[in-house]
Amino acid sequence: MSTELLHDNSALHEYTKAVQAKELQQLIFSQSDGSAVALPEGVKIADLEQYLETRRRFRGSMSTNLIEEFVEFVKVTVSGYDEFTGEHFPCFINPQAMRAIAFFNLGDIDQPGHGDHQAHLTLQKTEAFRELLNINGKRFDQRQLAEWLEDWIDHLKTFAEDGRTELPLAASVAAIRRITIGTNAEATSEEQTFSSRRSAMAEVEAKHKDQLPAFLKFTCEPYQGLQERTFTVRLSLITGEKPLISARIVRLETAQEDMAKELEEKLRAGFEDSEVRTFVGEFHTL
Repeated sequence: MSTELLHDNSALHEYTKAVQAKELQQLIFSQSDGSAVALPEGVKIADLEQYLETRRRFRGSMSTNLIEEFVEFVKVTVSGYDEFTGEHFPCFINPQAMRAIAFFNLGDIDQPGHGDHQAHLTLQKTEAFRELLNINGKRFDQRQLAEWLEDWIDHLKTFAEDGRTELPLAASVAAIRRITIGTNAEATSEEQTFSSRRSAMAEVEAKHKDQLPAFLKFTCEPYQGLQERTFTVRLSLITGEKPLISARIVRLETAQEDMAKELEEKLRAGFEDSEVRTFVGEFHTL
């Protein structure tokens, strides 16, 4: 094949590509109102906004752990909009994750916005509540539990098996430290909080001079901005060569549902007289 023929074939190929690109561009332009273009392979788009004196439009992301700061920022930002194409500024609340997000430029179906100007709220557990959750399901030896009670004495009250009779905290700590284990040959079957008897060759029982606590009442503010709550912790003795005491938070799921509901109510009350509308759920722009 001659050099001249090769040159002609190459020119024809490039001409065909150019015609096809032009036809494709016309098709895309007609079907996308000019908002999309066909680019040659390898072409990159460079955003020159950073070199402009001002940004093309205002957007950003605010984050906080405080309910009051979140509500105040959202209301101030909303009040700064002279005109808004949508009917409201949406705020989506995720009660399970204890967080919320507000959009300032989401727009609506007729005039959708970019949705990239936002405010985020993520509640943080307090130190006391984190510590309470850490002991849920945990097994303590005598020294560990006694020291834990002494460390968190400002948040605690101890109660007897009936759940109503309050015990002096100092006496409860002393009783836990003095737990002793004895064995007797007896065949019985009985379960108690601080006594375990089995139909076996031996009976293992906790022996103590003072009444051991069966329940703890732990009072704390669970999340910053939520009201103080009292959680009930049940203590159970696990007998053996070395006694262990397990701790379990009673109806923890119910308490978590109540806290989630409180977050919803606080945000709805905070935005009651504004253009912000709250929804339970999450929204993601695509």
